[in-house]
Amino acid sequence: MNKINIIVVDDHEIVINGLKLFFQDNESLCIVSQAANGIEALVEIEKHKPDVVITDVSMPNMNGIELTKLITDKYPGVNVLVFSMHNDDEYVMDALTAGAMGYIPKDSDEHEIKEAIINVSKGKMYFSTSLSEILAKKLLVKENTKNVKKQLTERELEVLDLIVKGYSNKEIASLLSVSKRTIDNHRTNLMYKINAKNTADVVRIALTNKYVKIGKKKT
Repeated sequence: MNKINIIVVDDHEIVINGLKLFFQDNESLCIVSQAANGIEALVEIEKHKPDVVITDVSMPNMNGIELTKLITDKYPGVNVLVFSMHNDDEYVMDALTAGAMGYIPKDSDEHEIKEAIINVSKGKMYFSTSLSEILAKKLLVKENTKNVKKQLTERELEVLDLIVKGYSNKEIASLLSVSKRTIDNHRTNLMYKINAKNTADVVRIALTNKYVKIGKKKT
């Protein structure tokens, strides 16, 4: 196996030293440099052109998500593995969206860390078992959200947009030149499709899932 050159980015020296200890007897993994934040990391990446950057998320000056996005944009040959104590779905999805190839928690054992690095160095995605479950659930929710939106007709989306903007059924009927009863039916149908119980629920679900854009009622 070819040697994998690594830069570790973390503002805790103990984490960097721990990783160095992991790799000291491994001839295939080599930490060529380290940095305490994203700004320092960019200097080291430019200098060493590593195969993998292992980065924390929470750091001063420039966090790991911002760093990951910059690496993805500027250094396509450098793959990022996020190594973090933050294991909730938002951090995982943000890292993935930014371009990270892998995400593992800081309490991972030596075997998983090495396996993650090797996979990421080859351009393969790697997530720990616990995070894979979180990711799968999140992606399933997103897919279900897309499917729900697809079930809404163009007119229902139009009515939904006006409801979110604060218009009453009577006002919507006037704006769309249809009867109030027609709008009542559209409203009932779309509420059923998005599983909303009342107007507040409609607005919350529509905005949370980005079915419509935020707007204001015209006066």
